[in-house]
Amino acid sequence: MKRHEEPSPDELERQIVDVSRRRFLHAGTMGLAGLAGATAFGVATPWALAQDGSANAPKDRPPVPKRLQKWRSEGKYVELMGKKIWYHDQGPKTDDAVFIVHGYPGSSWDFQGVVDRIGPKTRTVVMDMRGFGMSEKPLDGDYQRNFTLTMQADLYLMLAKHLGLKTVLLMAHDMGQTVGLEIMARFEESRTPFRIRHAILLDGSTLVDMCVPTEFQKQALAAPSTALKKDLAWNDIYNIFPESYSKESRARDDFKELVVCQAHQIDYNQGSRTIGGIVHYLKERKENFNRWSRTLFEFKRAPMTVIWGEQDPVAVIAMADRIKRERPVTDLYKHADCGHWPSIEFPDRIGDAIIARLGSV
Repeated sequence: MKRHEEPSPDELERQIVDVSRRRFLHAGTMGLAGLAGATAFGVATPWALAQDGSANAPKDRPPVPKRLQKWRSEGKYVELMGKKIWYHDQGPKTDDAVFIVHGYPGSSWDFQGVVDRIGPKTRTVVMDMRGFGMSEKPLDGDYQRNFTLTMQADLYLMLAKHLGLKTVLLMAHDMGQTVGLEIMARFEESRTPFRIRHAILLDGSTLVDMCVPTEFQKQALAAPSTALKKDLAWNDIYNIFPESYSKESRARDDFKELVVCQAHQIDYNQGSRTIGGIVHYLKERKENFNRWSRTLFEFKRAPMTVIWGEQDPVAVIAMADRIKRERPVTDLYKHADCGHWPSIEFPDRIGDAIIARLGSV
């Protein structure tokens, strides 16, 4: 783990240009961009085929890996705001916990290795957001009705109240970074059932003014956010993920199994029909940019740590540098060998970062 070193203005500009170029080249697999766009360069995408009902998902899904079977078996369901939500709760049942918010298009399983690393040292709670993992995935309605970031924040706070949490170490990643910032904003407004004693933010593109949308993303955001008529083919789900990992992670012996676990979490309960429409969270980020960026830059009521993968082609490393520049007291760490998924690529490092901060008051 490398401590922050402030880049020069020329280096900052080079980072933005370089990552924007790579995001365009890999548009077909970055963050569901390839699945969400209706067409690209005149070629119909899998998302478009499933939208009009002309695609059929194959029945030969690979088996669910044992590590994912185990994770699923350890969780439980609760009804929150009339919605069926799945969560994983490990450790002593105290009113203090590590409270984790996952990203898009991931799930609670992304933190399985982190939870294992932490072990019995503290209570750890990870929820599947509505539309993700094992939680319900409604096929009727649109993004505004079913999946908004503010609604997801409501569900996290309802779960915390249900579990009786009074203090938390909050960790949030990717889309969940923004959900986490909404929770942090409400904490500063004295509208949460718990006190945040430390916030740890992983890679995420809350700073949407630094994003350069691909053609796929532009078309996805222009398309309806309603559910598809057919499931996506397995390969189209699987191929969402690989290019967002670091080259070191892609060389791991178990890399394919890791991605299969992520793909199964999307595929469960017809989730591939709704996951594309959820990309409309990018619009919500833009609409609420002032609120969430202000929290990111001015959060005062607890310490904040930022941990980022330098090879992340989705949330550019320049975003992490900007957070540090705007909020100098932020503790920033960069991982040169990590991509977009720190909790999967290096769960021990993330777990150790949590353990080191359990003493925050």
